[in-house]
Amino acid sequence: MTSEIIPILCNEKNMANYAYLIADTQTSETIIIDAAEANPILQELEKRQLHPTHILTTHHHFDHIEGNLAIKERYNCEIVAPKKEFDQIPGATIPVQEGDILNIRDKKIQIIEAPGHTLGHILYYLPNEQKLFTGDVLFNLCVGGLFEGSTEQMFNSLQKIKSLPDNTEIFPGHEYTRACLTRTLLTMPQAQNYIKKMLCREQGELAPATLQEEKEFNPYLQANSLSAFMQQE
Repeated sequence: MTSEIIPILCNEKNMANYAYLIADTQTSETIIIDAAEANPILQELEKRQLHPTHILTTHHHFDHIEGNLAIKERYNCEIVAPKKEFDQIPGATIPVQEGDILNIRDKKIQIIEAPGHTLGHILYYLPNEQKLFTGDVLFNLCVGGLFEGSTEQMFNSLQKIKSLPDNTEIFPGHEYTRACLTRTLLTMPQAQNYIKKMLCREQGELAPATLQEEKEFNPYLQANSLSAFMQQE
């Protein structure tokens, strides 16, 4: 299957969420990652004549699930949700947990539990394509806030991410890069391509950073011990 990943910026005025479509370019069947807001997702689906079969939810916060019921009602799609937060996800039909593998058409999607931001937060990893959808655990240049979990849980979740191949492409749940830029990073020659990707994303283009880039520029991934990680908070 030839597929295309389409980023959709949602809640633009306050949250700058990302929803993602993984669209089969031949059949139009589509997977949605985090249905953050119904209207922009439905508009994009209709414009491209795509048919979603599954919504994959990373965690229960409202800005990642607001579109679930409206999209499910329109397209009768399945909603995959963390088993530990299943009752908190509107319309959820398929619970998943650490080590589970989703096989949706020819897509193999591995479930990685990553508590910290919430206790049941999960990541969706496509090992064959080396793409990781990180929700609110890992952003470009920063990480998600500890709404429910502990610092140790978040640190351990990031170690799981760091163990993946360096060329893994990172697809976070928000566009917060500009807010996390430092003057030092802005002047670093080796960071200029990374910053160009940010500018492209702000224009609606697909421009994911790699895990290698995050390891190089994201201070939270540079911490190799819990004590060093705590100093970043």
